[in-house]
Amino acid sequence: MSVIDPAVSVRLSASEARRLAGLLAEVAHLLEDSGPHRLADAQAETLGQGAGRPELAGWARGVAAELRAQV
Repeated sequence: MSVIDPAVSVRLSASEARRLAGLLAEVAHLLEDSGPHRLADAQAETLGQGAGRPELAGWARGVAAELRAQV
């Protein structure tokens, strides 16, 4: 995965990328879940930094898929 910003460089090992992808997929699940493990609205709002729950879940799933495709 590349970060396109001349001031930033990010490198992840394959195992780190897989772990991050798993974490992002789980966050997406917890955002979408309607059961007792669902992230509270305040937690989702903090994580989303202004993005709605569905937008944040979609973003997390998308980044997870991109990371998985790279390893």
